[in-house]
Amino acid sequence: MGKVTKYQGKKEKYKMSTNYPQVVLASSSQTRKNLLRKYFEYIIIKKHRVDENEIKKNKTPPEKLVMKLAKLKAISVKPDFSHAMIIGSDQILVCEEKLINKPKNVKEAIENLLYLRNKEHVLMSAIYVIKEGKFFFKKMKKAKLILRDLSKNQITSYVNQNRKTALSTVGSYKIEDNSKYGLIIVKSGDIETILGFPIKDFFNKLKNE
Repeated sequence: MGKVTKYQGKKEKYKMSTNYPQVVLASSSQTRKNLLRKYFEYIIIKKHRVDENEIKKNKTPPEKLVMKLAKLKAISVKPDFSHAMIIGSDQILVCEEKLINKPKNVKEAIENLLYLRNKEHVLMSAIYVIKEGKFFFKKMKKAKLILRDLSKNQITSYVNQNRKTALSTVGSYKIEDNSKYGLIIVKSGDIETILGFPIKDFFNKLKNE
C-alpha cells in the first residue's frame, strides 16, 4: 500500500459535515494537492495504483482516455476508503493529433518542447469523483495554448534549470513559470484546466447540496 499523507488547510474553505468525513485525492501531484486545499479544510493524499502507460497503449480517443484514467485512479484507491469522497484526476496533451507523454529523461523533455514550439496544443483535464463507493461527479475541460517560438538554446536552458518540472509534466513546462520565462500564449481555458485539475464545478455541486 502506498503512503497516506494528511493535510490540514490554513483557512477553512468547506466545512465537511458528518456526511463527508474524508476527502481523498488519488494523486501525488503537488499542484493538485495545493488546488484541493483551496476548497477543503482537510484532505487525505493517496497515490493511485494505475499503470498509465499501459492504459495509453490501447489508443483510446483523447477525450475518453483522460476521463478513463481519472476514473481508474479513483477506483484504484476505493478499497481503502469505502466511505470517503475520492477524487481521481488526469491530464493529457495533444498536438497535431499526437499524444505527448511525460518524458523519460532530459533529452526527451527538450524534444517535446521543440516539437510543441510555435504550435497550438490542447490540454485536456478531467476529474472523476466517487462518493461512498458510487459515482458522484465527473468533468472534462479543455484549454488551448501555444508554445512560443523559442530557440533551441532557450528550450535547453529552461529544461536544465527546471528539470523536476520538465520530467513531471505532460508538456515539460508549467504555466506558473510563464511570467519568468514567457513560454506560453493561452488561447482559451481557465487556470484550473491548464493546471490539470478542473475542480470548481465539483465544489459548487457539493456546496449547493
